[in-house]
Amino acid sequence: MKRQLIPERNPGPRTPQQLRWLSHREWSAWLQLLGTITLLPAALDSQLQREAGMSHFEFAVMVVLSRQPGRSLQLKDLAVVANGSLSRLSHVISRLEQQGWVRRTRGIKGRATNAELTNKGYQKVMAAGPIHFQEVRRLVFDVLTPDEVTALEHVSARLNVGLLDGISLGTLVRRTRQRSTRRSS
Repeated sequence: MKRQLIPERNPGPRTPQQLRWLSHREWSAWLQLLGTITLLPAALDSQLQREAGMSHFEFAVMVVLSRQPGRSLQLKDLAVVANGSLSRLSHVISRLEQQGWVRRTRGIKGRATNAELTNKGYQKVMAAGPIHFQEVRRLVFDVLTPDEVTALEHVSARLNVGLLDGISLGTLVRRTRQRSTRRSS
C-alpha cells in the first residue's frame, strides 16, 4: 500500500450552500499553480533523462540516499520520502542496481531491506547535480526577482505545512515538517 504525503480529512457531507467556491483571483492562481505542478516536473525529468541518463525520480532517490548516514535507508522509509509506492521504488532500485549506483543490503535486524548508494552512485549524483540545478535555475530562479524568490519560499513553506499537518510518517518527515514550519513563520 502506498503511503502518501496527503493528510486524510473527512469533514463529512456538505451541502452546496456550505461550499466555498474559488474567487476569480483564486481560480486564476490555482490554474497557474496547476500548470507549474504539471509542466515543471516533466521539464526537469526530460532534461535529466537527456543529459544525465536518469529520471527525476531516480535522481531524487539517489539524492535522498546521499544525505543519509552511511548513504543507506530502509526501502519503506525511502518510498515515503521519495513519495513513491514501494513497488515503483523497487523497480527504480533494480534499474539503479543495474547501473551499479545502488545496492540492496540487509537492515540491522536482518528482516528489512535497505538501499545503499554506492561510491559510483554518489559520483553520478554529484555529476548530475550541477546539470539538474542549472536547469532549475533556468526554469525557476532566472525568471523571478529576489522578492519573488522570497515569496515563493514563503508560500511553498505555508503550503507544505498544511500538506504535512497531522501526518506521522517518521523522523525524516518530521524534520521536513519542522523546516517548513520555521520557514513559513
